[in-house]
Amino acid sequence: YDDLIASLRLIDDDFMRIIFKNQDCIQLLLDIILGEHVEIIENDSQYDLKNLLGRSLTIDVLVKDNKGHYINIEVQRDEAGAHPKRARYHQSLIDSFLSFPNEKWREIPKTIVIFITEEDVLGYDLPIYHVRRRIVENGESFDDETEIIYVNASIQDDSELGRLMHDFMCKEVESMNYEVLKKQVGYYKESEGGKR
Repeated sequence: YDDLIASLRLIDDDFMRIIFKNQDCIQLLLDIILGEHVEIIENDSQYDLKNLLGRSLTIDVLVKDNKGHYINIEVQRDEAGAHPKRARYHQSLIDSFLSFPNEKWREIPKTIVIFITEEDVLGYDLPIYHVRRRIVENGESFDDETEIIYVNASIQDDSELGRLMHDFMCKEVESMNYEVLKKQVGYYKESEGGKR
């Protein structure tokens, strides 16, 4: 049991959900990935989205910010789990849960789906990918307020994002870069209460 706990990393789904119940950890993650400070109003881990007519989802983390935007954070270790159509499905199911009868279309909130992947599943050797819709004929943005972001944890350079991805892949607490993550991971890996 102790060996299993020692082997856990933030890229491991169940462990990530536990660590990112802590709002300071989510704050760090979002500030680095989004490149700006996001004021978090509420966050839930293991958030269930039930679909009576089709596939349901249990998403890793769902965040609402002070602008009313919703951000879904997922970790995926294998390529199949991070397929672009899965990101699309996450976005569509979140939208269906956030829209109500008689609500004006413009009032549906902005959604961002973030996949943090162990390998470079899109294959362009980039540390981060921002996916937004465009009009093919003129290249202009089609602003439906949706965005999908893929973060490639295999690139662990000396940037803020690279250091964060290093922390996602770390088994040893003392090797981590960010204190807020070190503290939270250390509690669950090194204290008796956390291990229990």
